[in-house]
Amino acid sequence: MADRLDMLLSDYMTGMLQVKINSRERWITREKHEERIGSGGSSSNTAPQERNYLIKEADKELGRLNDQKQTLDELMEVIHGTKVKEIIIARFKYRLSWSKVGQRIFLDEDAARKQYASFKKTLRDGLWRSTLG
Repeated sequence: MADRLDMLLSDYMTGMLQVKINSRERWITREKHEERIGSGGSSSNTAPQERNYLIKEADKELGRLNDQKQTLDELMEVIHGTKVKEIIIARFKYRLSWSKVGQRIFLDEDAARKQYASFKKTLRDGLWRSTLG
């Protein structure tokens, strides 16, 4: 059964996390056409670019998604060239079964699972607990 960390890694490796970020940005900065009747409506004195920037900075969901992406970007740099990164890529980017993951990286299926479980435990116990969920 996939937990939240598995789903987050899957979204990151397939590019779905970036799609969610782009979708959220477009949704919160969309043009809202309001009809102004009379002088009751006040106009905004901020430039559209500044308004979009302020909206993006104030949105907590977008901030959480960006933090997750930045954390995973940094994490992938840290584990560059390791077996764990190969396991993550094979399992989540190419969606291979554990037996195929083991064959691809020349490890036993159980050894690949244990390395991944150890990696997840390290993540949960470490610095990224609040960011990754």
